[in-house]
Amino acid sequence: MDAVITCIYDEGSLEDTPLIGAKGFSVMVERDGRRVLFDTGLRDRYLKHNMENLEIDPESIDAVVISQAHPDNCRALNGFLDTRESPVDVYAPAGLYQGKPGFLSTGVGISDDNRPKMNLRNDDGWLEVAPGITVTPSFVFGAGSERYLIVEGRRLNVISGRGIEGPSKALEAVYERFGRYPDAFIGAVLLEKKKKPVAEQYADEFSSRNVGILKINHCVGRDGITNLRTRLGLHGVDEFYVGTVYKG
Repeated sequence: MDAVITCIYDEGSLEDTPLIGAKGFSVMVERDGRRVLFDTGLRDRYLKHNMENLEIDPESIDAVVISQAHPDNCRALNGFLDTRESPVDVYAPAGLYQGKPGFLSTGVGISDDNRPKMNLRNDDGWLEVAPGITVTPSFVFGAGSERYLIVEGRRLNVISGRGIEGPSKALEAVYERFGRYPDAFIGAVLLEKKKKPVAEQYADEFSSRNVGILKINHCVGRDGITNLRTRLGLHGVDEFYVGTVYKG
């Protein structure tokens, strides 16, 4: 069974389309008739615009998973809820979305009108949010944390919203849970403003575990993706822009 993963929000978008690229990250996962939104991006107007142009009905989303409390990943949830009538399960880090929306970029609150539309779940640990779609436990870094989404399709896929500490922790967690490393890594690894040896280290973490499909976006940066390709080959790393669809 194929899983289908569509990029909704990223700094880049497919050429010759009305889709908009903007700072942030969001993908939609489809598997066995269920749809999960993983992260929301930063600005709700861009999320709404891209969903409309990709013909994704917000009411068709069965669950929302938020990877972390970074505005790039979580701020547009309130705008997403604006577009819905029915409640939706939202799996989010504890403490997030407790207040109201703010004017600052860190304002990630939920309006009073939208709170009844959100079934907030702060559970941690391995959570199956839909058949074959599983959230990892939180990985703690400094004062924050991050979770990944694991999707079982024809391939075993891991989706990353930011990849702050690189891929190795997520890849090892997948191995411990599923008995093998993932076939594909989709989404972000944080390489912006990081030097070439860090990109080479991350590339080696992928290749040593035989992760053969890399669909990379968001905070990798132009130099970061170039450095990954220098290590893994030109065709070893693909961009995953808004509008790109992966099946596997």
